Amino acid sequence: MAKKEQDVDVVPSEEDPEPEKIVYKKIKVNFWRTRLHDEELGLHQEMKYQAKTRWYSKSFEMEGDIEVDGEKKFVLAFNKEEWEETPDDEYKRFVLRIFTIMEEEIDGKDLSGGNFHGGVELSVAHSLVQSWEVKRPAPVFFLQLPRDYNLYRVVKGWRLLGDQWTWPLLPEKKGDKFQMVLAKSKLISFGKNFDIFVGDVKVARIDSQPIQNEYEVEIFNEDYAKDTTFNKQLILFACSIEFMKDSEKMIKRSFKQMKKTGTTDYRLPKTEVDLFRNPRMMRR
Repeated sequence: MAKKEQDVDVVPSEEDPEPEKIVYKKIKVNFWRTRLHDEELGLHQEMKYQAKTRWYSKSFEMEGDIEVDGEKKFVLAFNKEEWEETPDDEYKRFVLRIFTIMEEEIDGKDLSGGNFHGGVELSVAHSLVQSWEVKRPAPVFFLQLPRDYNLYRVVKGWRLLGDQWTWPLLPEKKGDKFQMVLAKSKLISFGKNFDIFVGDVKVARIDSQPIQNEYEVEIFNEDYAKDTTFNKQLILFACSIEFMKDSEKMIKRSFKQMKKTGTTDYRLPKTEVDLFRNPRMMRR
């Protein structure tokens, strides 16, 4: 997994016509509009995932699948009832996780797959901190990857026109460098479409298909296409696009209150408080 500086000949700007590029990896995030899919077999199927891993919460509903280079690899699930049925004047909790597709062996007994592959959740508290900083509603999502002690903050920043989000790509081995990933929304597009940059180099893009409820991801750089951490981050970011608008509306309500008073009525649950804890103190 390369985190070194990349040597790329073409450095397109956001305004330049997009040149022909080699696509090294294609990913498709598909949120189901119907419940007529092989992967979703109702409560019995979801109980299998719950039995396989503690990451599949009882509050989750399976709501989509993810293809990598044309092959279905993962299913996604989130706390749909809590997110969609909580009244708009209350604070909603959002947690989405992806899992490898579970398959039964021929004898019907042994199950393969069903493993946690990554998760994304909205932090209302961190969103309010970021909103205070940029003077506008700015949601913050946290990414969690399996066997990774790091939490990656996906932050909406300030941009004059359009949206932009950033998150870090951390060094993993000697010689790697700290990098920042920048996702810029396209100014003229149908749906939420993003160009993904590392520095000035466009390494990927995400195109939304609102009618199909899909998000198509293409990676143009061979090194980043092989980087499993970057791939998981990009998949989870694509998943979060579906929830950005509603998240921003919820944050906007509290931010308007904070602009005058500097305070909010939001009561931080333990899951939010833990995101502020000092890891050095936790190791003592």
